[in-house]
Amino acid sequence: MRAMPDSENDSKLELEGLRLASDLMQLAKETLDPDLKEHCLRMAKHWSGEVDEPAKDDTEVDKDSGQ
Repeated sequence: MRAMPDSENDSKLELEGLRLASDLMQLAKETLDPDLKEHCLRMAKHWSGEVDEPAKDDTEVDKDSGQ
């Protein structure tokens, strides 16, 4: 049995995540339970790769000197 190249495997995993996110968004749209809706939307965001990441400081300002 041959192993898939990492890029092909990564693409398949990314596609599966997007499909799961789509299903979760649909469930959030259809449910009347606000807690379930919030959970589904949070999980959809996670699986779609839209996870909040800490902001990067790209201002190139020296924090010690303030310049």
